[in-house]
Amino acid sequence: METRLQSKLIEAINYKRETRHLTLYLTNGQRRHYEDVPEGIVVGLAAAASPGDFYMSQIRGRFRTT
Repeated sequence: METRLQSKLIEAINYKRETRHLTLYLTNGQRRHYEDVPEGIVVGLAAAASPGDFYMSQIRGRFRTT
């Protein structure tokens, strides 16, 4: 599922439920790939008032990157 976000940091996210793989497309053109991300975390990110803050506190440094 690809979702566009209203964020100064994150332009869009793509989540593959079968593999629990999350890709973040940052506004600076970079991509971040994370493994074994629970769907609930992705739902929280998409619904967050500040996706950038949610990413910094709940995803970055907590999940394995590829």
